Amino acid sequence: MDKQQIVDKVVQTVAEIQEASGRSAVGIGLSTRPVGGLEDFDSLNGVEATVMLSESLGVNIPEDCNPFISKDGKRALSVGEIADTISTYIGSEALVR
Repeated sequence: MDKQQIVDKVVQTVAEIQEASGRSAVGIGLSTRPVGGLEDFDSLNGVEATVMLSESLGVNIPEDCNPFISKDGKRALSVGEIADTISTYIGSEALVR
C-alpha cells in the first residue's frame, strides 16, 4: 500500500464521519487538518477515525497513538501527516494478520 492509498482512505474516513454527523465534507485534501480545521471535527472524532482506519486498512494502530494529533499533543496534523504516521505501522509487526 502506498501513501496515496492511505491518504485516500483518510480522506474517505474523515468525510464519512463528517457526513454522518450532518457536517460539511467538502474540500478535504492533503493539507487539511481535520481536528480544528473541519466543522466540529474534534479529537474524539480523531479517535473514531483511527479505529475505522485501523479496521479498513488492516493495521494495528496502538491505542496510545492518535495520528490526528502531534506526539506532544500540541498540534493538529494534516491529512498528509496522518497518512505518514499510519504508514509507519504498515508492514511492521503491528500489521494485523
